[in-house]
Amino acid sequence: MENNNGKGLSIAGLVLGIVAVFLSFFYMVNILGLILAIVGLVCAVKGSKAAKAAGEPTGMATAGLVLSIIGIVFAGIGVLACTVCVSCAACAFGNSVDELNELVNEISSMQ
Repeated sequence: MENNNGKGLSIAGLVLGIVAVFLSFFYMVNILGLILAIVGLVCAVKGSKAAKAAGEPTGMATAGLVLSIIGIVFAGIGVLACTVCVSCAACAFGNSVDELNELVNEISSMQ
């Protein structure tokens, strides 16, 4: 007998939201946190709808929904910050290499 009251999806959404918020604070795994937050959001919404249809409480699904949204926001900011940081570092490193090459050329032309 299958009991489809949305409890399993609500728990999945809550757990994925917690994990997504946790992972969103770490460099390079915040992309994984973003993916988990999106999956958690879907699970929480489906769990909430199933719980409402069965007349069950929706508190766990709501908590999963909120945590998944927070995870999406934090992970999105983290991905954006990492992208900007890497591109700035690449730009600075490229300029340093060009300046170093110019310096080597000036030194070799002096001899």
